[in-house]
Amino acid sequence: MSLPEAIQPDGATHVRYRGRRLIYFGGCDYYRLAHHPKLLKAHAQAAARDGLGTGASRMTTGNHPAHDKLETSLVKFFGSETATVVGDGYLANIALGQAANGRFDAAFIDEKAHMSLRDAAQFIGCPVVRYRHCNADDLARRVSRRRAVKRVLLMTDGVFGATGRVAPVGDLAKRLARSATLWIDDAHGAGVLGERLRGTAEQCGLGGRRVIQSITFSKALGSFGGAILGSRWLRAALLDGNNVVTGSSSLPAGLAKATLASLELLRTRPALAKRLRRNTAFVKAKLLAAGLPIGDPAFPVFSLDCPGKKAAMALRHRLLGNGIYPSCIRYPTGSEGAFYRFAISSEHTREQLEHLVAALSG
Repeated sequence: MSLPEAIQPDGATHVRYRGRRLIYFGGCDYYRLAHHPKLLKAHAQAAARDGLGTGASRMTTGNHPAHDKLETSLVKFFGSETATVVGDGYLANIALGQAANGRFDAAFIDEKAHMSLRDAAQFIGCPVVRYRHCNADDLARRVSRRRAVKRVLLMTDGVFGATGRVAPVGDLAKRLARSATLWIDDAHGAGVLGERLRGTAEQCGLGGRRVIQSITFSKALGSFGGAILGSRWLRAALLDGNNVVTGSSSLPAGLAKATLASLELLRTRPALAKRLRRNTAFVKAKLLAAGLPIGDPAFPVFSLDCPGKKAAMALRHRLLGNGIYPSCIRYPTGSEGAFYRFAISSEHTREQLEHLVAALSG
């Protein structure tokens, strides 16, 4: 298998592809903050002062003041007891799996969970049971077969990045005892869902439940890195010889500073989230009227299957004809076949959104 053809970003909403400047609806940079001047300035200043990397893990000499400040800001933004910053979102799940070892009697995981969750499940040290995708009834049946189990862990994506489907974590939680712990990989939901942008748990009203969130900074926050949000026992377990925290280099200070800038932007500029939701509602209402599957109306991602080569090529030509980059992908989480995936951002103009609607409903 080879890498896909390289594309060159060209501003917040375009890419250069085969000599053409095309509108870009790929990726997961929902506010296009990766191109925001405040993030670029924060990163450049920190890199010039502190270098490109720390050259050490946080448990040795790689703990920078920016890490501590970022963790404090994450706690305030997401309302968690603690936050622990690691190198990226994938590592956050692996570290969390290691920290959870021996603490649960059984784990139940969505069959289409992200590969990082599935990999992390190997470290937990208890039976791991798959349940049908987003199916609370199937979860309940599988839990009922293990009535003797006391310490239960639920593992699911908050939002499934390939389709934009929001996991029904509220319904899932109702099928579990109040003592169960909910581990939500909220890579896509954090910064997008919820009144205060705290993610899927807030969107689904999970206040008071035992919730752990693993997040990445490369989606809504437009930066790079990851973090684990949870209770104090989790923070203690992560700092007590955890392989990821101990054995991997810490997040570069420039990226920590850039992420601090993005949190501040989301906190002080509510217009960003309002624009994203307005753009999402516009596109999904138009596509629904055209009879197309739009996925969850609350999230700015949807996908269209490619049932055959002829249909896939026809859609590709329509997209290119409307000046849109054709993002046909194979997402590596067990989805069958290839599909076109589209991510709406707060920075797409109405004209660009209309081009997308015309291309898909034509």
